[in-house]
Amino acid sequence: MLYLGRRRMAYIDGLDLAESEALLDELWSYATKPALCWKNVWRVGDLVLWDNRCTMHRRDPFDAAARRVMHRTQVKGEAPPMA
Repeated sequence: MLYLGRRRMAYIDGLDLAESEALLDELWSYATKPALCWKNVWRVGDLVLWDNRCTMHRRDPFDAAARRVMHRTQVKGEAPPMA
């Protein structure tokens, strides 16, 4: 499991900066391939859920005048959900 994000001053401990940046760039380019990504085109009534333990996610800019309702929940336990 990799917790991968684009953060200023992020690096891989034990590698020099150039090696660290090259490896992070390679991992990031793989993880963000279009075949591995999903983008929601929001419609009224949409509900989106994801597992923070194994999903990278972000939000794009949105109309500040638009109404957004967000709820956060947590599930107790460490076992992954079963298919």
